[in-house]
Amino acid sequence: MASLWKHPKSKYWTACYTDKEGKQVKRSTKNTDRNNAMTVALEWERVEQQARAKTLSTAQVQKVFNEVVAKTTGESIYAPSVTTYLAEWVENKRAKNAPGTVERYEHTVEIFVKHLGENAKLPITAVTPVHVERFLKHRLCNGIAPKTAIIDIKTLSTAFNRALRYGIILSNPVLAVELPKDDSSTREVFTHEQVGLMLKHVPYDSDWFTLILLGYYTGARLSDCVNMRWDNVNLKKGLISYQQKKTGKQVVIPIHVRLYEHLELMAEFHSEGFLCPKIAAKTSGGKHGLSESFKRILKRAKIDTQTVQGKGSRMFSKLTFHSLRHSFNSALANAGINQEIRMKLTGHSSAMMNNRYTHHDMRPLQNAINSLPELTETDGR
Repeated sequence: MASLWKHPKSKYWTACYTDKEGKQVKRSTKNTDRNNAMTVALEWERVEQQARAKTLSTAQVQKVFNEVVAKTTGESIYAPSVTTYLAEWVENKRAKNAPGTVERYEHTVEIFVKHLGENAKLPITAVTPVHVERFLKHRLCNGIAPKTAIIDIKTLSTAFNRALRYGIILSNPVLAVELPKDDSSTREVFTHEQVGLMLKHVPYDSDWFTLILLGYYTGARLSDCVNMRWDNVNLKKGLISYQQKKTGKQVVIPIHVRLYEHLELMAEFHSEGFLCPKIAAKTSGGKHGLSESFKRILKRAKIDTQTVQGKGSRMFSKLTFHSLRHSFNSALANAGINQEIRMKLTGHSSAMMNNRYTHHDMRPLQNAINSLPELTETDGR
């Protein structure tokens, strides 16, 4: 039978009852009067019993909940539909996050709502771990890499955590779902010689020459390099400062002498607008996008992209423009630059993330092994 409980710090009585799945749940009645609260608790339990007997749908249960609370308090429980709530959550994030992050949130919400179908019209309280688990399975079965699927699930968890904090739901259904093992494909790094080969196969006065130098000597992502403007360059102080599109972080990079010489020469002809004006409007994807254009440069330079089967259904190239970012970080690490400095230059927010971008040169490690004394045939006798 339903009962009541009151948290020492709350003025409202909490209903304790058995739900349609036979689980004990607690839910605020929004009532300060004990008798009214008990009326709500008993009614809720009765409705759950009907739902268990398959005489009521989840939507009808939520409707009755609202009606009971409205009768006793004059208020209704805020329980928007899945579609409405998630759209509201994305809008709330828009003002606080970088455009790239919001775009990722929007994509996850879009595919989750599409997967739910008609269920997306149900109240957000109707979402269960089963819905989330089916969504995860659907993503993995469609060839999505585990890492991508994990990001989707963590995004949903963030959205449902907000609903939990606001008292819209009683628990976060996403937390009950077991995540797949994150066995991500990893990038390789370009050697100094390979970067030199790339530059030999593009005209000195081309945007791609500038772009490759930016990637190699600043460690900036492709989108940040492409959108770099002369306003970001201070030749007098020898600095490049820019805001990362993905994280929103402000990064300041001292200009390497090789890049400085190139930018100084460019500045004699034009020093306004984009550093790479001819390709600034291009996107990274597509047949004529920046990624494919970069692959063609590697092909001309006879550099193997090391394309293999990815963790999902797609092929994965270990050497892409993003590898220049790995090369930048790894070159610093191999030169003995401490991780704190490397994180400031790359804009990484955690040592764990920075470690993923650090590829140690095997030569000093091999030399260390070679320094061990050699065993003779008589040592093992």
